[in-house]
Amino acid sequence: MADLSIDVVAREAGVHRSTVSRAFSRPEAVKAETREHILRVAEKLGYTMSPLAQALRRKTSTLVPLIVPDITNPFFAELAKTMTEAAGERGYQLMLCVTNGDDVQTAGYLTAMQSLYAPFGIIAPSTRVDIDALMQFDFGQRLVVIDRVDQNAGVPTVTVDSRRGIELAFEHLRSLGHRRIGYVSGIAGTHTAQDRMDAYRDLAEGEPIVLDSGADSEAGGRAAAHFAAMADRPTAIIAANDMVAFGVISALASRGFRVPEDVSVVGFDGLALGARFNPALTTVRQPIADMGSIAIELAEKKAADGSAGHIVLEPELLVRASTAGPRP
Repeated sequence: MADLSIDVVAREAGVHRSTVSRAFSRPEAVKAETREHILRVAEKLGYTMSPLAQALRRKTSTLVPLIVPDITNPFFAELAKTMTEAAGERGYQLMLCVTNGDDVQTAGYLTAMQSLYAPFGIIAPSTRVDIDALMQFDFGQRLVVIDRVDQNAGVPTVTVDSRRGIELAFEHLRSLGHRRIGYVSGIAGTHTAQDRMDAYRDLAEGEPIVLDSGADSEAGGRAAAHFAAMADRPTAIIAANDMVAFGVISALASRGFRVPEDVSVVGFDGLALGARFNPALTTVRQPIADMGSIAIELAEKKAADGSAGHIVLEPELLVRASTAGPRP
């Protein structure tokens, strides 16, 4: 039916529009027989009340924003997928908000979510989070931050133990016989990036070999060029995330280097794509599915008692085909 609205349902059911509204938004306020009659008419007409309309009437909603910088990054795509499932199990509806790294866009989403009475929000930033700026919004008090944030921040946080992840990469490579191990950052301006870089520098034998410390999609290509120009090359490379590792491997291949025959490569994330890459990527896996579920639990706990919990998850090494012993 064209122009189907609450008024059409009210007319067909022979009741006032406010009665239809209450039947959907506050069913306990409508007599059972009247409510059932309205719902039967609405079903026959194919009418359902908009969740947005219900949120505005009730001044509460089940809409939960997941604010991410870039959905083309598989890390955020996988996070969104697992969080959608976790939110649905708890009766929430996840709304994906993509900022492209724009602080103004982030502020716009926060303002909108506050207006829509979202119970809480999850933010997964690509750069250092300005907690003070977030707290300028009333809704900022209801945020949980996933990954890449100072754990001393006054908001609930979920992250992975980055230092332990780099240790796992070193332990694996050294067990294969590698001693000259290079590093590619690929992420900058974040607590995570600094933690992983610091861990690498602490664990490297001799002078650290940082092939590239950039934060853009070309980091892998520059790292491969640096590697090719070296007289005494590292026999293995640790990348700060899987996307950088993919870029390094592809750029090395274009220069005639084989992985792992000429150099081993380890990533950090555990993206599903890594198992299908050629060669399949050895990587430090972050428990992405757990991150989303725990973030919702922390948000609910903060709403209940005001606490700002901080959860640090343990990484896991996935050994695949991109690592092998160094050439004799």
